[in-house]
Amino acid sequence: MEKISVLMNCYNGERYLDEAIQSLFNQTYSNWELVFIDNCSTDNSSKIVEKYGSKIKYYKTTKNVPLGKARKYGVSKCGKYIAILDSDDIWLPNALEELHKAITSGNYALAYGNIYQINKKGVKIGKITNLHAGTSGNFFEKLLYQFDIPIVCTIIDKEKMLECGLNFDEKIHGSEEYCLFVELALTTNFIAIDKYLVQYRTYDSLTAKLNELIYQERFYTLNKIVKKHPQIRSKYRKAFDVAYARGSYYKAQYHV
Repeated sequence: MEKISVLMNCYNGERYLDEAIQSLFNQTYSNWELVFIDNCSTDNSSKIVEKYGSKIKYYKTTKNVPLGKARKYGVSKCGKYIAILDSDDIWLPNALEELHKAITSGNYALAYGNIYQINKKGVKIGKITNLHAGTSGNFFEKLLYQFDIPIVCTIIDKEKMLECGLNFDEKIHGSEEYCLFVELALTTNFIAIDKYLVQYRTYDSLTAKLNELIYQERFYTLNKIVKKHPQIRSKYRKAFDVAYARGSYYKAQYHV
């Protein structure tokens, strides 16, 4: 049984942290380590983590940094397989087992599943079935049309990611998964499994806060890909047009 590094980035996440970590200890897949990145929290997050013992590897940034940079720092502390759990979400007991089974079933750089949505009180308020659930292969064009990967329901092959010269972008504050995963999908294969694995906590206030970042970082990602691969826009012209149009939609939504 291969070890999975579970990457958790945290900034003042004490409210739900116990629940998130406990969901990890409840996993049917037992060979894991938690790589906990404390992004200079000022609450009791570090004290909560201390009580869980040797399966937790605790690291602290020297200053509060953008989420992309914090996740990149965390990747440097992880092994071959990296699953991502945020400090306010809850994994279902079979999450790691299903994600590991999926990514090792073929030549995949990333595997992901579906999510249940919960509110602040932990009450289930909906579910999201990923558009490409049950399929596999090259997802680059698909993700340009509709990005549907929930970062807290993913597992990444770190070796394949680094072979592509990729990692989380240090400049990204709110759409770090879009930036990395769309680039990674260009040259590797993904698998999307049709299973619900995570209870994802949603916040209206957070969505409003990230609206400006979403459109700016979407444009940033698309422009970065086009700059690195000058012929790519003509090859996927329609898909890029849709991706840029979606960024413009988010921009208009923010200004409204």
